[in-house]
Amino acid sequence: MDIPLPHSKDIAVERLAGCFNQVTNSYKFFWFLALLDHIKTERRRLISIPELLAQMVALVWYPSGYYRLYFGKQDQLRNVAERLQAATELPVDAKTARVRSVALELVGQKTAVGRDLLQLGNYVPYRFLRPFVDDAARGLLDRHVNDAVVSAAGERFTDSPNSVPYRFVGRNAIELSPPWVEYLTKHNEILTGFCLWHLTKYLQGHNPNVANISAKLFPPGQRDLKVAKRYWELVLKQKGALRCIYSGQLMTATFSLDHFLPWRFVAHDLLWNLVPTPKEVNSSKSDSLPDTSLYFDSFAQMQYEGVLTIAEVRKPALLEDYILLLHLEDVERLRNLSFPDFRRNLQETVLPQMQIAKNMGFRANWRYTT
Repeated sequence: MDIPLPHSKDIAVERLAGCFNQVTNSYKFFWFLALLDHIKTERRRLISIPELLAQMVALVWYPSGYYRLYFGKQDQLRNVAERLQAATELPVDAKTARVRSVALELVGQKTAVGRDLLQLGNYVPYRFLRPFVDDAARGLLDRHVNDAVVSAAGERFTDSPNSVPYRFVGRNAIELSPPWVEYLTKHNEILTGFCLWHLTKYLQGHNPNVANISAKLFPPGQRDLKVAKRYWELVLKQKGALRCIYSGQLMTATFSLDHFLPWRFVAHDLLWNLVPTPKEVNSSKSDSLPDTSLYFDSFAQMQYEGVLTIAEVRKPALLEDYILLLHLEDVERLRNLSFPDFRRNLQETVLPQMQIAKNMGFRANWRYTT
């Protein structure tokens, strides 16, 4: 299934769709998203290319650094983001505006990373435009393509149906054409969704076993753990006390909630991945992967006891995550599941995901020490 672009009699919409065919690097997606962001917020027809490049790095910051998605070994945009992080020590959860600002500062200072970013400008704006002027660049040696694109874009910067989205103004700016500004402004949200859909497909191809990729394209929103908090408070009330699976500490009314598989990896708050821990233990673990040889059995046991407790107090709505995870028909089937069967099903979900997260660079084999 594909997402159709809004029709227009004034521009060649099919050529825009052609920009995302047979994509081998992520830059086209992020260049177009940066353009759409600019049109939405600035609405200037004349745009600095370094500004757009800085926005591209800011947009790739979370999927590449925070969520550790793999972009392919030849993806230069992700490489620039990694070098920027190493050179500036910006945190992986830095605000998008902050990343963009720092990237532009390094361009102005002509640092090594700034030059790396500008190097993208020697390729990205021209190759994105190529489907609109392919007849002018077809068959040329790579070193001649940019000049051909610049020349053709200048000639076709008109109001005709064959107009290009932009032309080049010197080496460091582009000018958007009026019909394309109108189209990109009118359909900004639809076009953003179209681009993100294609970007998600691209990343799924490079991360075939990673779940919830579409949620990993943006900074995390405000997380709501009210349901999980209520769940474990009910368990605690019924049992009187719980012991932390990592430290063995006895927990009463005050506890934090730990994601056994790190939230940065799963990007969800499903109950089967959450266990109560003391705050200091949760802080110590952070985004690490726990040593499953030491903690998995305790994790499975706590989850199983929680399920039985909630089933006993007849709160079926709180058990939906488990029913879906275990492919069961109802709460009664869940209640009658033996611990070995419960543990095996949980293990079949958690351990492969643990290995994938380890391969993505999450710190593994964490153990709690006082």
